[in-house]
Amino acid sequence: MPELPVGKYTIIFDHPGFETLTFADVEQVIGRTRTLDAALRVSGGKERVEVSASSELLDRNTAAVTGLIERTQADELPLNGRNWAALTAFVPGAIDTGGSNQRSIRFAGRGLDDSNFTYDGVDVTNIANQTQRAWARLSIPLDAIAEFRVDTLLATAEEGATGGAQLAVTSPSGTNRFHGRLFEYLRNDYFDAPEPSWASNGESQQPLRLNQFGGSLSGPIVHDKTFFYLASEAYRQVWGYPVSGDVPSAAFKAKVPNSSQVYDIVNAYPGAGPNTIVTPYTPANGGPNYADYDLLTCSCRQVVNENSAMLRLDQHVSGKTTAFLRFNYDRSVNTQPVSTTATDLQQRVTTPINGALELLHIFNPSLVNEAKFGYNRSTSNTYNSSETGSVYQIAIAAGPGPGFGIQNYDYNSIYVGNTFSWIDNLTWSHGRQTFKAGVEVRHIQLNQHYGEHGTVTFSTLQALAANQARKASLTGSLPVNDLRKNWIIGYIQDEFKVRPNLTLNLGVRYTVFQLFDEAHGKGNPFDFATCGPQGFCGVGASFGHQNYGDLDPRVGLIWSPAGNRKTVVRAGFGMYHEDGQLDDQNLPAKNEVPSYSVKNVIYPPDPFFTVGTISPNAEQRDRKDSYVEQWDFSVQRELPANFVTTISYLGSHGVHLLETNVVNLIDPTTGIPQYPAFAPAIGWRGSVGASSYNGLSVSVRRPLSNGLLIAANYAYTHEIDNGSNGSGDGDEISPQNALCLACEWASGAWDARHVVNGNAVYQLPFGRGKQMLNQRGAASAIAGNWQLTTTALARTGFPVNVLLPSSYVAPDGNSGTQRPDLVRGVSLTPQGGRSVAHWINPAAFTLPVAGEFGDAPRNFVRGPGTWQIDLGAAKTIALRERAQLEFRSEFYNIFNHPQLGQPQATCDLSSSAPTGCQTGFGSIINTVNLNTAIVSPITPVGSGTPREIQFALRLQF
Repeated sequence: MPELPVGKYTIIFDHPGFETLTFADVEQVIGRTRTLDAALRVSGGKERVEVSASSELLDRNTAAVTGLIERTQADELPLNGRNWAALTAFVPGAIDTGGSNQRSIRFAGRGLDDSNFTYDGVDVTNIANQTQRAWARLSIPLDAIAEFRVDTLLATAEEGATGGAQLAVTSPSGTNRFHGRLFEYLRNDYFDAPEPSWASNGESQQPLRLNQFGGSLSGPIVHDKTFFYLASEAYRQVWGYPVSGDVPSAAFKAKVPNSSQVYDIVNAYPGAGPNTIVTPYTPANGGPNYADYDLLTCSCRQVVNENSAMLRLDQHVSGKTTAFLRFNYDRSVNTQPVSTTATDLQQRVTTPINGALELLHIFNPSLVNEAKFGYNRSTSNTYNSSETGSVYQIAIAAGPGPGFGIQNYDYNSIYVGNTFSWIDNLTWSHGRQTFKAGVEVRHIQLNQHYGEHGTVTFSTLQALAANQARKASLTGSLPVNDLRKNWIIGYIQDEFKVRPNLTLNLGVRYTVFQLFDEAHGKGNPFDFATCGPQGFCGVGASFGHQNYGDLDPRVGLIWSPAGNRKTVVRAGFGMYHEDGQLDDQNLPAKNEVPSYSVKNVIYPPDPFFTVGTISPNAEQRDRKDSYVEQWDFSVQRELPANFVTTISYLGSHGVHLLETNVVNLIDPTTGIPQYPAFAPAIGWRGSVGASSYNGLSVSVRRPLSNGLLIAANYAYTHEIDNGSNGSGDGDEISPQNALCLACEWASGAWDARHVVNGNAVYQLPFGRGKQMLNQRGAASAIAGNWQLTTTALARTGFPVNVLLPSSYVAPDGNSGTQRPDLVRGVSLTPQGGRSVAHWINPAAFTLPVAGEFGDAPRNFVRGPGTWQIDLGAAKTIALRERAQLEFRSEFYNIFNHPQLGQPQATCDLSSSAPTGCQTGFGSIINTVNLNTAIVSPITPVGSGTPREIQFALRLQF
């Protein structure tokens, strides 16, 4: 019965004329059916046989590729930042692309928005997209998790809504005894190694103060009836980091007149000329760096305050009916600079809220019903402030230095998402079959708002001085829109024990992903294909064409060879439809306010010039729902000493995946777009993406037994796509040639051929109650009750997509994804081999012939691989019979191995020097978890950091 709460049970088999057989300590894991081999012997009396049931090592009920994270792993493994999502990197098929959070971990070749997250069976996503914001680290505190399971591939019909991994988390409940914990984790820069790029630039170690503290308390309210579980955690971080950037020099400023306004299409800087605009960024505090540029360095600070709490109440109504109510609240406030001045700030406030109410009723030993209601809310607000006092950005696109930009002021965005879920699951066991059927109705609300904003882009700093903008854009302020839709889901599955050693898992899932509708009828879709040359379909028009064909059959076969109870062979196939990222389905609502663009502007502007061409948000209104076909074949074998190993072949094929492209292309012969009233190369979203994934997975696992837990996974995989490997959230890129998607077929952006992950917990066998030094005395007190833990992550490099600057425009008007030509006979590897300063040979590229696309393939260069080992040590001191104090120290990236990021891959070529990319091309200035190419760093926690040391105290009773 997978509906039963996680825990240990006693199972009794009783029938007249047979001995009573009792299995004690039968462990029920999250969402799984447990198989027990029970044989009753004939008896004339009332004999009773008791058997202790250990954890089930082999999965004899599903064909899913699964990773289970036990409470021991969540409690004991060294986790930098205590983000529960970091543990998902240690399941088969997982890959951590940097940072160890929901927005960096992908599974089995799928994108971020292909993963589905549930907490106690209800939606716990970010709603606008699947993954929570990276800075909301405590949306589910570690102490609020009993265990969780990741079905990387081939989830049963009960699970779905996305085409990738299914992540199911369950909360703990109280018992008849009081239990509690208090903890504090401390980090200080004094114990940390400097960030490699800072050290190479002569920067000193920057200040870091990081505290995580909280606790949990559980127990009875009414003995045997009512129980509670309360968990709370707080995160406090102040992190200093140097930010250096090139700004206009004082000498340059002296040459610039201040009598004219910076041109833009709505007078973004009234009465302000270039001299005034750059004043807050001069004088610089460093010497000359490039012509007309000086170096400006900011000792900036990132401040993060986060508070999270969870309360669960359980009620045993009767011997057959139980209920629980759970509520989670989290609020994260992240403030950090977004330029080389400490006053250009961005503040992000994120507030995830989640609740679940469940009623479980056992009608009889064969029939169980589970009814649930779930509420999920995700609020994310972003506010910018800057010295310039405008809502518009100034951007320098090119030049001898890395360029220069001015942040927009008072630009803000608000995302508020809500989901309301009504769920009912019915399980019926009949003979050799276990039937399960269920329905879910999920109502989704997405409210969005952003302020007026725009960008004025200049090719060079000198162009800024001359008021010669290369392009300008404006988007008006979007009033709060109220998007609404429903998901209607039904499924039925049958777990059929054909023979004691053969199980068939058959199921089908049907889903209707209804289209968004703006509650006040304000949406205005834009699609040339379905609405004609006028593009706009009209205010109140349907956002698209409804799909009703999302039927997903799933089948699994689980077989144990005759007489061999230690080997299981599994195979399966399934289809998984998905709605895609909801934030990609709001484009008609964004068209409520106009967006304009104009190119090649001079000052003063032509008085007959209009405000520019319209740049609407275009979509494919007749798009199909994305789906993924999955299959696998695996052999699982139980080994001595409680080890189990699994060897699997994994495969999937993504169809109708969401992808970005452009429409309204320019005719190369006339230089005029197809529809002149609109801007050329309008961004467009449609279901034209495709992907393919194949891999070999080998895993070894030993559940905690006799003080030792080990889990390790290796994968050899290859993921190929035409620009999209998922359903949104940045897992796609527009093609170079909008009319040739086949030309983009290449290794995906996150295709790492070799991936290894592992973790272990070892309780040393010394001290009272252990194998050695089981005695009183100093030796036992000192050497006893120690625990060692470790985690390891390693992978080969990701592909690198070499592109021309955004100023290079293709013959059809597309820009930003254009690639250079390859120079025949020139190696991509620099002379002398690859290094941090020269990872890619700049001489291997040249400018394409005018009017043609570059012949360099997509993603054909590889970046560096990474590896990291973390260690932990803990000493427990008994205070009283039921109280103990634990001192912990954790060492992240203990060998301080540089976690190199991707090399600089924008090749700036010009007609005067068409061969050989600019200085700095191919160099690596990023680490995995710190991006110095932009002003904003990511975080000092998670994977990919330099060596860091953390200390902690935990009091448990």
